[in-house]
Amino acid sequence: MTLKQYKDYFKDNFKWTDLISIGKIDNNQEKAICFYNSNRNLAYVGTIGGLKNKSTNIKPITILLRYTKNQNDAEIMARQIYDFFNERSFFIKNKRIFTQMIYSEPISLGTDDKNVYEYSFELDFYEEREMI
Repeated sequence: MTLKQYKDYFKDNFKWTDLISIGKIDNNQEKAICFYNSNRNLAYVGTIGGLKNKSTNIKPITILLRYTKNQNDAEIMARQIYDFFNERSFFIKNKRIFTQMIYSEPISLGTDDKNVYEYSFELDFYEEREMI
C-alpha cells in the first residue's frame, strides 16, 4: 500500500474537506493534514518457513495535523482523528488493513511560528498479504 492510498482512504471515510497531502505539508494553511512514511525503523522480523508463511506486512506512518490557532478546536480535531484510526480495520483494494496506534493519544507539538497548533500521530498499518 502507498501513502496516497491511505490518504485517500482517510479523506473519503473521515470526510476530510481541508487540505490533505503526502510527504510535505503546506505550512501556510491553518487547516491541513499530511501523511508521511514514518522515520521509525522497525526491526526486521523473519518468518519461520519463509515469506510464503508471512501473513502481514507492516507500514509505519506518521500523520501531521495543523489545525487553527484555537487550542481547544485543535485538540478536539486531533482526538477525532485518533479515534477514527484507533484499532480500526478496513479494506483498500480488497486487502484487509489493521491499525495499531503507537501512543495512547495524539502527540501535541504545540504551535508553530504562526501560532497554529500541531499534532502528530504514529501508527502501524498491518497489511494482509496474499498467501503464495
